[in-house]
Amino acid sequence: MDVKPNRVFKAQTSISTWVKSILLGLMAFAFIVFAIWQTGKPIVDAKMTGTVVSKEFKPLAQAESQITLNRDGAVRTDRVDGEYIIGVEVIQKDGSKKTFTVWLNDQKRFDDTRVGDTFDVGPYLVK
Repeated sequence: MDVKPNRVFKAQTSISTWVKSILLGLMAFAFIVFAIWQTGKPIVDAKMTGTVVSKEFKPLAQAESQITLNRDGAVRTDRVDGEYIIGVEVIQKDGSKKTFTVWLNDQKRFDDTRVGDTFDVGPYLVK
């Protein structure tokens, strides 16, 4: 009987290939961490809370019906009697004060807001 010895095959991978693959994996991991870190940054920058300094209602000559599409696709019809405008003074990161004009689309929200209240203008800003 002829017995053949068990052979062990070893991969011929050089050290430079190992180093390159480890560095490439670390770079991919760093990119993913950086991307996740950057996605939260605009949300923090958009949060600008200030103090309501003025309220103004500009009536329309004739009431309007407005049709609004929500984010989920629902259609809403509102009767609008005028423009509901508030002025919000925000202290910037550099210490300066800036007044933002915010148009509210809801009379109830306008009536509930008082001069001197805190108000977040971030969701109302469009760039």
